[in-house]
Amino acid sequence: MKKLFIFLLTLSLFLIGFVAFAQADLSPTDKQQIAGNLDSLVHAINTGDIERVILLISPNNPILQAEVRERVRGVMRYQLSYAPIDKNIEMLATGQAKVKARFAAEGPGWSVSGLSNYFVFEKQNNQWFIIDTDFHKKLGTDYVFGILKKVFVFGGPIFLILFAFWLWMLIDCIKREFDDKALWIILIIFLSFIGVILYFFFVKRKNVTRKPLEFKV
Repeated sequence: MKKLFIFLLTLSLFLIGFVAFAQADLSPTDKQQIAGNLDSLVHAINTGDIERVILLISPNNPILQAEVRERVRGVMRYQLSYAPIDKNIEMLATGQAKVKARFAAEGPGWSVSGLSNYFVFEKQNNQWFIIDTDFHKKLGTDYVFGILKKVFVFGGPIFLILFAFWLWMLIDCIKREFDDKALWIILIIFLSFIGVILYFFFVKRKNVTRKPLEFKV
């Protein structure tokens, strides 16, 4: 047990030292250039300058360039949040860094906000170029409709089940004769699912009914 503890402690110290070394390998000048590239990306998208966007992508990745050219077109408003960059950047390898960010974008008939994306940069000839990213995949009506489709496919059945359970408890409450009936109807209507959960455990499950009147002679 002691040997295992020493091993885990040594491994943790090694990983901490490795991460610290990797972060130290990225100079302030490198961080400034990466941040400048991201700012140029935002400006190019907002002005519709697709060629400027392409220039920010590594020439060694023509597939990514073609994908971006296909997806990023037309008029749109684009905002990118990655500050402070020190907390949102990490070294992947020597000469490679990944920036995590959040964005908001708006175009004709669509808008998205608060979603995350990433940019992987590689240093080539003392210049930082994008070699991998997902920002272009999250722009446009097809991505927005894709999100709505997933919500409907996965959330629709759950919503129907919850609504059926809520309706079942409401009908049960209306038909059941017991004290505080009016109060429970109000709770079920205004507290929604919380109300029906409370009703199920405190009334339905215990089969609470109104006590018959007792006449003393």
